[in-house]
Amino acid sequence: MPLPKLSLSVQSELSLKKATKTNPLPTIVVYATDDGKILGNLPDSEHLTTAKALLKRSNFQAGLGESVIDYAINDKDAAAIVIVGVGKLDKLANNIAKVANATYNAIKTSQKAAVLWGDTICQIHFTQFVTHLIGSSYRFDHHKSKPKPADALSEIVLINTKDSLDDYKTALQFAQATATGMGAARDVANEAPNVLTPSELAKKAKQLAKDYADTITVSVLGEKDMEKLGMGCFLAVSQGSDQEGKLAIIEYYGKSGKSGKKAKLNKPIALVGKGLTFDSGGISLKPSAGMEEMKFDMGGAASILGTMHAIAEANLPIDVVAVLACAENMPSARASRPSDVVTAMNGTTVEILNTDAEGRLVLCDTLCYVQENYEPKVIIDTATLTGACVIALGSVRSALYSNDEDTIFALQAASEYTNDLVWHMPLDDAYDEQINSKVADIQNIGGREAGSVTAACFLKRFIKEGQAWAHLDIAGTAWNGGGTCAATGRPVALLAQYLRSQSQA
Repeated sequence: MPLPKLSLSVQSELSLKKATKTNPLPTIVVYATDDGKILGNLPDSEHLTTAKALLKRSNFQAGLGESVIDYAINDKDAAAIVIVGVGKLDKLANNIAKVANATYNAIKTSQKAAVLWGDTICQIHFTQFVTHLIGSSYRFDHHKSKPKPADALSEIVLINTKDSLDDYKTALQFAQATATGMGAARDVANEAPNVLTPSELAKKAKQLAKDYADTITVSVLGEKDMEKLGMGCFLAVSQGSDQEGKLAIIEYYGKSGKSGKKAKLNKPIALVGKGLTFDSGGISLKPSAGMEEMKFDMGGAASILGTMHAIAEANLPIDVVAVLACAENMPSARASRPSDVVTAMNGTTVEILNTDAEGRLVLCDTLCYVQENYEPKVIIDTATLTGACVIALGSVRSALYSNDEDTIFALQAASEYTNDLVWHMPLDDAYDEQINSKVADIQNIGGREAGSVTAACFLKRFIKEGQAWAHLDIAGTAWNGGGTCAATGRPVALLAQYLRSQSQA
């Protein structure tokens, strides 16, 4: 569901007016370390005095994510004070998301809140904090017959004094745009697969053209179009389902500007997202345990859709083309079989040894399409591609593969800026040899060893010489499994910041 309408602003000092029935005092949030220090070099004030007294009286330990509140029950003219613990100060930079979540949970029953960071955090960590603070308000409950009432919180003022106020205002605007994109990504990824079919995912892309008509156009290809283009790998996946596969092409004219039907992007950055709205494994059927999580196999497309929301909301001056490869992988009499040989759009023949290695099949044709129809400066694809990536990196970092050093450095910088972390992985020729086929040009799996690497090597085979390209395997980071089982919105923050930096280059 859409994020709630939170009004956020940033100021250099807190000004409190007398409370009225229509304008109550805000709940005031301050932060403390586990050694009992209140952060921010805040000026002397009544609420700071109250906070220090509360810290002492409550014996609050200020562990990471802990909070304590003084409700000011006996004084209607005093603001409620919340102290949120950050734990050890030298660990704060890595724990911004947890602190933001704790902050939101502490203030969500208040109508207004004032968050006093003072001079504690720089613009980078401020951006992360705001993004996660808004994200903490996210909920996905529209399928429940009785959804919980909305949180009371509607207004937040952030007090920051470390750098210039204008810089913080700029950071706030971009953080809000990023949070909007992450919310959009989580919405589509969390949706039930009987609702979010490939056609519905393509409709989500079309909605962008309505929401941002000044900068975005969208076109959609169906299976007949893909047949004419020779996209045999994509069709080998989608043919097993009653749901038609779709290719949704989103063009964002942030730099060159739209000019009617003859509009042309100027060497855009290309984003490609794997959009398997449900992955049963096909004939190579997955085990039943955990199969319900395979609705998240369109997490790559969700992240690209969310990124386009974010950059359009931020109005970034950059040209981008995004392509969502939307399909469903199902077993049927029409489904591909292990040992089938199919031909990709660029003429490469592929032996399908495992129909559950389907993501690379829809992506390889999509990568060919982007290169044939655009002149991309760089191509970045995102995909929940391999379980091997989850084993290698868990849920902390996404795997980054690339053939271009500048792209690696730029993505790593965006990763550090947003704390949406990546880890650079290898693409050695020795790994690539594992996907050579005896009966075709290439096979779609490379054996048990280095499964995430050989999947990336497969995609690299479809990148033209000299074309800068990066692949993000987000199988471990796109959603939280187990009891939580919810989309994270990653790597929208990473990609939005990367595009922001490229727009300023």
